[in-house]
Amino acid sequence: MVKKRKVGELSLQKSALLFLYGDDIPEVNDLMTEFQNNLAEPQLKFDLNPLDWWKSKEEKYSKIAILTKKYLSIPATSVSSERCFSTAGNMVTSKRTSLLTKNVNLLIFLYQNRHLIP
Repeated sequence: MVKKRKVGELSLQKSALLFLYGDDIPEVNDLMTEFQNNLAEPQLKFDLNPLDWWKSKEEKYSKIAILTKKYLSIPATSVSSERCFSTAGNMVTSKRTSLLTKNVNLLIFLYQNRHLIP
């Protein structure tokens, strides 16, 4: 069964792909085909290293291998999470305890990405 997408969903996918790949956007159909082929692969054995498997399949699944490396990698330190807690601690003070979680998350996001704002 093929699920029909709304126009907004497709443009959101293209926006995400544009962010990941720059001007060289792969066709959405090619990406979906690659993803479906990957899902059809046999499940990995428990003792197999997923990074080694992806390294061996990098040419076959070139488009999604980029994302996989990003999401399978683990930072060597906890500095980034500690930085986030420190930022949150500086924002949520005794005078600002009634901030909604959503607003705190947005403030942290803006603060941590302030270098991107002109």
